[in-house]
Amino acid sequence: MSRGVRDDGDGQHPSLSRRRLLSWGAFGTLGAVTAGGAYAVSRGPGLPALPPLPVLGGPAPPELRIDPVPVDFSELQARRRIGAASYVYEVDGRASTYYVTEQFGARLDQWAALHRKHIGQAPDEISSYGAWVRGSSRSWHRSGEAIDLARLRSGGRDLTSLRYDQWRDAPAGELRRRLSLYWRTAAGLHHEFADVLTYLFDDAHLNHVHVDIGRFGPERPRLIRRSDAQVRAVQAMCRHVWGRTDVDLTGDFDDATRDATTSILEQAGGPGELAGSRESWQAFMVATMEHA
Repeated sequence: MSRGVRDDGDGQHPSLSRRRLLSWGAFGTLGAVTAGGAYAVSRGPGLPALPPLPVLGGPAPPELRIDPVPVDFSELQARRRIGAASYVYEVDGRASTYYVTEQFGARLDQWAALHRKHIGQAPDEISSYGAWVRGSSRSWHRSGEAIDLARLRSGGRDLTSLRYDQWRDAPAGELRRRLSLYWRTAAGLHHEFADVLTYLFDDAHLNHVHVDIGRFGPERPRLIRRSDAQVRAVQAMCRHVWGRTDVDLTGDFDDATRDATTSILEQAGGPGELAGSRESWQAFMVATMEHA
């Protein structure tokens, strides 16, 4: 069984239940379900072009109101890797087994590929506080559709630390570097997962980032303006990655946030405004991952 999961109630969503009432479609190379063609993302004069992203036809994915369905770990897929990286239990530093649904495991692999492509890191270990856990029936961990990520490592050293608790008091220069990398990594997670809970969410997340797929099921995320977690993450990306210090971490999709994200999308050659489509959400996240 997976060990040391700290969350017992992240990502709660009222209403409907399922053992996934939606079927998972075929995934694209880096995880998006294509519905015809792709658009090339130009980044404007002097900036390299972003890679093509799939054009996703039809209406925006619905925000689901479904509850996690508790399962025993024996009903889940036993895994020891995320992408090419070994899975390590953060508490004791040992390679371990974690248990998730097959579809959630595939999404993790796609995130790892996205991270490697757009951030350029190739971790040989990814540490976590766990995935499946016994406990609350309202936790996505209990259904095998959530995980708590701590660090990405290679050759025994950290590439990216999501352990904000360990470096939040670092000297100013180091803190800027770590915050930028933290939020670039979070952008990749927001590209793939519906709910991404960071140190901004509460003190229980100072030492890890929680991800689950509850809000959209098999669909890729888009911006939900009332989502404090999504909006504050976007605001943190604007400040700590793009240097937009005019954007405050309010949790409201205010004029400053809308203006900053629209400007960033224009610079990256992305489509429309951030709140306008899933394509805009994806383009913003890819641009943020690549903006070193």
